[in-house]
Amino acid sequence: MLARLLIVLSILLAFPAMAQEPKRLSTHHDWTAYVYGSGKEKICYIASSPKSHKPKGINRDPAFFKAAHFPGRGLTGEIHVDVGYPLKPNSRPRARVTVKKKTQDYRFFVKDSSAWVEDQKNEPVVEAMKAGSTMVFTATSARGTVVSDSYSLKGFTAAYKAITRACRS
Repeated sequence: MLARLLIVLSILLAFPAMAQEPKRLSTHHDWTAYVYGSGKEKICYIASSPKSHKPKGINRDPAFFKAAHFPGRGLTGEIHVDVGYPLKPNSRPRARVTVKKKTQDYRFFVKDSSAWVEDQKNEPVVEAMKAGSTMVFTATSARGTVVSDSYSLKGFTAAYKAITRACRS
């Protein structure tokens, strides 16, 4: 049931209704804040794309790491990753956040080309991202290729604060 809810939420973020486009709230270095919808359907999210990836030259769609608030559903800081390629079923991708020269690892579960934090433990990931400088998301494709995407966390905290303010109203 939880996995289905997360998939639905992912679709809402990935494929907004044609009648309404997400509104860009602000850009904070490498992260951009958006708001979509209103009332119980309001979604506030931030997104960033990788600064680099390994291996080079792989065929894939754009990748995005997102954090979202769904105030009408009582969800805050929901982490979602669109990797841009089909993921190996039942694999456990990892986000490794660098905080003051130390790393912290967080595991994810997968569905198709998306990943979410295991056991809905989003808050520790968000807090690490606020304190961190870089993050590497490593996942295995359905073909067995291990892919690592490197993200800058510069601007994450400011962008996260922007969606928190936007989703209060």
